[in-house]
Amino acid sequence: MPRPIFRRRKYIIQKGLQFRYIGLVFGLALIASIVTGWTVFATGWYFLGEKLASVYPQGRLIYVLRATNLALIRNLLLVSPLIFILGLLFSHRIAGPVYRISKTLEEITKGNLGLKIKLREGDELVDLADMINNLTDNINKTITSDKDIAIKIEKDLEEIKKLISGQPCDCAKVGSLINSIQEKSKELSSSFTKWTA
Repeated sequence: MPRPIFRRRKYIIQKGLQFRYIGLVFGLALIASIVTGWTVFATGWYFLGEKLASVYPQGRLIYVLRATNLALIRNLLLVSPLIFILGLLFSHRIAGPVYRISKTLEEITKGNLGLKIKLREGDELVDLADMINNLTDNINKTITSDKDIAIKIEKDLEEIKKLISGQPCDCAKVGSLINSIQEKSKELSSSFTKWTA
């Protein structure tokens, strides 16, 4: 069954989570750029500097080195907003589902077991959302079954009351109803044993 399509309205859902994620992505990209740039330039200029020192005047090599470093810094500054925007877009694929899952779990803890977590196509944590949806389905089935058993027990108890109040008392019928109640009570007990506290 295809998932419903939801449109993004807000890109900043959980500021703390998203900005930590963006900071991590940005920091790693910056570190990788600096290390790569430094390695290329330091190695290149070390070997080229020795070879070209006799051909070019010393001041010319320093000018070329400074211009190259300024170009590297300028390009890093130009790419930084793109890294930030991409980090924001990718962090939203995590922060959006975390927000939606936490809001749904708040409602579930209030007793609303009919809710389903619906995520957008491309969002992360789909497996977790599916597991929570399956959990609430199982709890709903158990509760429905237990309610049916409780209703049957109440009917049997009403029948016992009627039999006892009538004269003469049909002890065989009362005994049969008590046995029925005991069986249903065992069903409830076995239903509760699958949940551990």
